[in-house]
Amino acid sequence: MFGRLGIQSKLILLLLGVSLASIGIVAWIGYTSARDSLAQATADRLTALRVSKSTAIQTMLAALRDQVISISDSRVAIEAMRDLRAGFRELGTTPLTPAEEERLEAFYRSEFLPELAKHIDGEPVVEQYLPAGTAARQLQFRWMAANPHPSGSKQDLAELPDDGSTYAAAHARFHPAFARVVRIFGFEDVMLVDADSLDIVYSYQKTTELGTNLETGPYAGTLLAAKARGMRGDRDRDDFRVVDFEPYRPSLGRAMGFAISPIFDGPKMTGLLVLQFPIDTFNKVLTNDYDWVGQGLGETGEVYLVGPDRTLRSRSRFMYEDPEKLLGVLRAAGVAPGILKAMERQLSGLCLLPVQTKAADEAMRGRTGFTAGVDYRGSPVYTAYGPIELDSLRWGILAEVDVGEADAPIRRFGRTVFSVASGLALGSTLLALLFSHLLTRPLAALTDAARRLGAGETDITVPATSGDEFGQLGRVFNDMAANIRQQKEQLQTQVRNNEELLLSILPASAVEQRRGGDERASREFADVTVLCADLMGMEQVAARGGDSKALAAIGDLVAAFDEAAEAGGIEKVRAIGGSYLAVCGLSVARPDHTRRIVDFARAIERVVAGFNREQQADLRVAIGINCGPVVGGVVGRRKFLYDLWGDTVAVARRLAEGGGTIRVTGRVRERTGDLFDFQGPEPVVVEGRPPIETWSLA
Repeated sequence: MFGRLGIQSKLILLLLGVSLASIGIVAWIGYTSARDSLAQATADRLTALRVSKSTAIQTMLAALRDQVISISDSRVAIEAMRDLRAGFRELGTTPLTPAEEERLEAFYRSEFLPELAKHIDGEPVVEQYLPAGTAARQLQFRWMAANPHPSGSKQDLAELPDDGSTYAAAHARFHPAFARVVRIFGFEDVMLVDADSLDIVYSYQKTTELGTNLETGPYAGTLLAAKARGMRGDRDRDDFRVVDFEPYRPSLGRAMGFAISPIFDGPKMTGLLVLQFPIDTFNKVLTNDYDWVGQGLGETGEVYLVGPDRTLRSRSRFMYEDPEKLLGVLRAAGVAPGILKAMERQLSGLCLLPVQTKAADEAMRGRTGFTAGVDYRGSPVYTAYGPIELDSLRWGILAEVDVGEADAPIRRFGRTVFSVASGLALGSTLLALLFSHLLTRPLAALTDAARRLGAGETDITVPATSGDEFGQLGRVFNDMAANIRQQKEQLQTQVRNNEELLLSILPASAVEQRRGGDERASREFADVTVLCADLMGMEQVAARGGDSKALAAIGDLVAAFDEAAEAGGIEKVRAIGGSYLAVCGLSVARPDHTRRIVDFARAIERVVAGFNREQQADLRVAIGINCGPVVGGVVGRRKFLYDLWGDTVAVARRLAEGGGTIRVTGRVRERTGDLFDFQGPEPVVVEGRPPIETWSLA
């Protein structure tokens, strides 16, 4: 292969090979180095975000621990627990009147349960949420049902002037202090729980857990109740528990977390201080106050928390920015419809959206690292992961960005490298062409002259002034060109005679017969298939656009017929006006010539139908097909025309008259009946013959 190349090509290939190899090596080294650097930068950036957010969350949890311990050990908490517990027990001696019972139940039916039903599955039943104890009912009636403030603002009622109970007096004394704690530290609620009975004797928010029992009441199944039961027998004054986020029904199903610490009155543990905090504070830290771009996470990056149940513990960026799109992606990924419905109701994935990824599993095992995988949407991402631990609580924290966005700079760099390398390659090619041209210019001139001579240009010479081998070869070439020019002049007359004869030739068989002395070159063909087609309706085309348009239309149709004939191995005999004659099996013997003609007839119908659609015309085509012997020959002396004769042609012409379908004879049907559907028979009268049976192609 290489040996057949010219000297110039070999020089070009040599120069290009050296330059392109150098360019390719340098470009590949640059690309891989940049790719590795970018990958490391992505890993470092995500890891730094994960570490900084972990530190911030860890600091917040540590501050929460210090706050709940210090508040539980304060004199306000100790005295409030003592007085409010006594007041709560005192309320247990006086049951509600029927009217008060009815009013309390009405509060649940008209205010709490309708709002709760908007955020949970199923229909809540009032009996499941009403507290059973007398004291609890008294507390909820006075501070919730009879509270003049609307839901969400029940905490604004600090005292009951007309209530002389011990509880009302204690509430008026301590409620402002707890309100200040909520306001300063940003808690959702402050609760006091009786350590002996696990009754919630105080709630700042005055939501439906007020007065209920965490062991037997409606919220005994919550994580808060489980942690409270576990701390009831604790004897450590500085004990502390963090309760993982869960959908908390007193807060209408919103995800809430809790911090618990015991309250000791002297040596005895009298109660539990519960601080309820929402996820919003953690969300603001993790999302940079919902400004992901501002903290360098681009269009697809986010940092989020995962709980022990492998569901989200913080806000999903994609649920925040485009919830409908995320829900559609999750639905396509096969997430359970119940989860999607709950997310749609709450516009949040907290404690709902599953995160079943390798990174989440590793983080929940207490490991840190960086990996490439898929996120909860099923999208390819880079992830830096690690655990967050405090007390018995462990969360996983994941910092992620889509692979497509993270790798975009390297793709841009790759395109730049490719462009520069292509430019250098082009420059190298031009230099190689220049130097090779200078080296091989004499040989190129001689090669070009030889090519022109071979193409018939004999009046040509090459410069032959040098004394080297190229000069000698040039002089020999000039002598050879002069000799060829003389011989060409002698042959021109004979060549012209041969060309005149070739221009008069039509079919190859007719040429051979005429050379043998048969001027008409007639010949019988034992078995061929003939198609006659007549176009009808051209007068409408002429009426709308004139004769020139009709002629152009016929030309287009005949050209399309010719293309279909050539594709099917059909030979066109002639086309005059709207009549078209074709044959198969004439010059080339084809065993399936009848099937080919029928296929060609269908192709003609498709061409006419397409013309009608495009030109909004109403042309019809009638096609007749027959098979059998024919006679072919040359008509004319100077301008030759090849034509066919015989009964086979006559019958085909008759079948093409007057109809608008494809009609065939019995012999055609017998040969192709297994391949096509025919309708018939129908008798057709051919002049001078008895009626023949014909069939129409369905």
